[in-house]
Amino acid sequence: MPSRQHESVKNILIKATKPLKEKGKIPEIHHMRHLLELGTFFYLLPWGVHHKQIKIKVKDSLFTHINADLIVPTNADKKKVLLYFHGGGYTIGSINSHRSLVGKIAKKVGMIALLPDYRKAPESPYPAALDDAVSSYLSLLDRGKLPENIIFAGDSAGGGLAFSLGLKLRDLKHPLPAAIIGLSPWVDLAATGESIKINAENDPLNDINKLKRWAEMYAVNEDLQNPFISALYGDFYEFPTSLIQCSTSEMLYDDGLRLHEKMKNQNINSKLQTWDGLMHWWHLFQKIIPEADEAVNLIVDFINEIYTKRSSVL
Repeated sequence: MPSRQHESVKNILIKATKPLKEKGKIPEIHHMRHLLELGTFFYLLPWGVHHKQIKIKVKDSLFTHINADLIVPTNADKKKVLLYFHGGGYTIGSINSHRSLVGKIAKKVGMIALLPDYRKAPESPYPAALDDAVSSYLSLLDRGKLPENIIFAGDSAGGGLAFSLGLKLRDLKHPLPAAIIGLSPWVDLAATGESIKINAENDPLNDINKLKRWAEMYAVNEDLQNPFISALYGDFYEFPTSLIQCSTSEMLYDDGLRLHEKMKNQNINSKLQTWDGLMHWWHLFQKIIPEADEAVNLIVDFINEIYTKRSSVL
């Protein structure tokens, strides 16, 4: 059963979003961006973690760099890097909205984190986000970081981006990271999962109109089943170990479930962790909701297990 704290947050969000949902209206992108920034404004970095803004060079004559946060706990092993992609339907979210969550994971593991502010739709549709993700990873390799010491992670669209990045890098013959973590990953922009309909009333931060509109903004005229847009449709041969966390009450539950099942069927080491009754983006409320803290601890356990197994092999 969800915690009292979760239910309080969920009820507030249901009341806030219900009028627009009933009218079938979608908030303006700039309004949602401002609200998310405001809602996470007091989500500060944990004690003992600092950050600095850096610029990641990209090989594009029209776009020369990506802004990013380098998050460094005082206890960090700077050889290890968490490359994290924020969620927000490829249209909202930023390094500001996700800095606290990423900082918490990084501190608990004892590794640095890179949080790129990749380009977003509708201003910069596909493949801008994926191109920026590739550039972010290659910049780490250029700085001497080893692939086996890098882990990709992301929530919602950021989780989908992390898996699509893995597919893209493999096809480009680049070395893959040690693991990929998806927190309620959005990996099917074609919205074919049954949970889209089943959980339509249980998930205050998602609705079908919004998902379709965001998919349209991001993909424009591209095929929504392009694996570099919707990772669910990819082939996962030679893919790294993966962790997927999701709730049975999310509209995107079937995205994570089907991704896990597909990877398992292709003999990829994939771990699925599920909760009941939680809304989408519960991880982001890690300062309030105990289930989010539980999920973070399981992420930390997974990452530590990855490095422990690699050390025992060496």
